[in-house]
Amino acid sequence: MFMELYILRHGKAEVTSSSGKSDADRRLTLQGRDEMQQEASWMLRNRCRFDLIATSPLKRAVETAEIVAGVYCYSKRAEIWEELSPGMDFSGLMDRIALCTDLSALLIVGHEPSLSECIGGIITGGMGVADIKLKKGGLARISQFSCAPVSGSLSWLLSPRHML
Repeated sequence: MFMELYILRHGKAEVTSSSGKSDADRRLTLQGRDEMQQEASWMLRNRCRFDLIATSPLKRAVETAEIVAGVYCYSKRAEIWEELSPGMDFSGLMDRIALCTDLSALLIVGHEPSLSECIGGIITGGMGVADIKLKKGGLARISQFSCAPVSGSLSWLLSPRHML
């Protein structure tokens, strides 16, 4: 089974949580929200389509996913996947995606350096590391993505300035 996989790093976030709580509670800044709104609009205009949006449970990633879902007028909310938490386990994420047998396209929202490592793992077939850096708000598209065996072609890797 092949699918299109979109990988989005959350937008610009507070340096420390405004509520004084943990890193998990850090929210997007006003600039981060505005940029993600513009990027989501760019994605829609450029026909990026996905059947599901999955996000890390951290507040800044959830907010990013919600902005995209809002621009796309999705009736359902983004799914929270623990597998997308910082420091994610690559094989655990691949196992979770493998359960999504009815999807033709998936958007995942998460954090660095895990997402860049994930992209590298996919495009090298799980065999190596690629020198890729996904900027805050950056978006990658992996075509012909498969979990078994892990494979895919990097179609593009965009920084926010390419979409704003």
